[in-house]
Amino acid sequence: MRDLLLVGFLFITIYFCFKKPFLGVAAWTFIALLAPANWAFGFSNSFRLNLTVVIITLLSYLFVQKNKKLAFNGLSFWVLAFAIWTLISSFNAFNSDIALEYWNQFIRVLLLYFAITFIVTKKLHIDTLIWVIVLAISSYAAMEALKFILSGGSHQIGGRSGMLRNRNDFAVAINMCLPLILYLVFVTKDFHLKLGLWGLFLGNILAIIGTGSRGGFIGLAILALAFWLKSNRKMLWLLLAIIILPTAYQFTPEHWRERQDTIQTAATEDGSFIGRLWAWKISVMIANDNPATGGGFRAVLNPIIWHSYAPFTPGFGPISTPEIPENSGTLAAHSIYFQVLGDHGYIGFIIFLFILLLAYLTNIKNKKYALANNQLWVVELSKALNLAIIGFAITGANVSLAYFDLLYAIFGIIAVIKIYKLHANLHPNSGIDNNKT
Repeated sequence: MRDLLLVGFLFITIYFCFKKPFLGVAAWTFIALLAPANWAFGFSNSFRLNLTVVIITLLSYLFVQKNKKLAFNGLSFWVLAFAIWTLISSFNAFNSDIALEYWNQFIRVLLLYFAITFIVTKKLHIDTLIWVIVLAISSYAAMEALKFILSGGSHQIGGRSGMLRNRNDFAVAINMCLPLILYLVFVTKDFHLKLGLWGLFLGNILAIIGTGSRGGFIGLAILALAFWLKSNRKMLWLLLAIIILPTAYQFTPEHWRERQDTIQTAATEDGSFIGRLWAWKISVMIANDNPATGGGFRAVLNPIIWHSYAPFTPGFGPISTPEIPENSGTLAAHSIYFQVLGDHGYIGFIIFLFILLLAYLTNIKNKKYALANNQLWVVELSKALNLAIIGFAITGANVSLAYFDLLYAIFGIIAVIKIYKLHANLHPNSGIDNNKT
């Protein structure tokens, strides 16, 4: 049955993708984030669902979309520079075959970024893309939160798609989507739909708790502080937090409270955190020995590289760690920053940080321009996108998600607002603010 539904979804998607290129981008994003093929187990697994949608979308852009513009701005330049540098580092990797294979996967993520900047040109397109992101991640998170409640807190929440199977990775994605849900609350007029979005928002908060991810909980706390600082009712929310949070904490599962309490002793007693320290140290040592290009994609996971650096880890860096056992397996970088540093050296690391900073600053400029032109939806969207970047930058310090589709989709939306406001000045009946397709 699932296979039949998936095939039906494919044919319907093909039709609408070719008719409206922006729907193709939306379907592309949905499939990349949710990986619906993972829900089926039969003949549909042989279909190249994402590849089919990508090809149809690009053909639709070439032959259907009118007034095509190869829109390009500063953010696009640095994203392209990162693509080129990761290719250079892949050719110079310890194992270039594996690195090039992963570069081939990463370039598909960047292709989504450029598809968004070329095809998404209007408010309707952007809102559709935001809805798709929320439906792909937040709806599944809310469903898992319901299981968490019905199980009395015993259900362990984790993702399903290839990149988000790990509960820590899934917590990052949920944190990034929380501000996007609030943006949809702002632009949605229907009362019942607003109510549903608020329920989705609360469900996603519960989902982060249900993952048991310490990094996800820290990210949620910092996002809550950011929301509060931007709120016009600070005293009201502060009083509610003082009244509700202590009581709510007592109803959380005991194993969850015990895990959060280990944050204070993680550096000395938590084996999971010590493993992260090992991976971070080895990533830095790889970059120190190959400062320009690093070791290539997934260098730290190479057993030969891992064990060649293992003897030097105990005294390396400001924090001492136990020796790595000789029979231990390799560990992922468990940090977007150390991941890029070890994979692509200091140059790739600087480019990656600059992209994050430039996206954030571009959003601030978009917000100021929108305020001057009384485009409140752009103001709210810019706030939401910057909060999503903050959520990624904070919780990403604990996971290997530097090449995450959602991050580059957000970059694409930021670039679209920047590019098309310059062409149309955000007037209600032209450019990006035009709801007509």
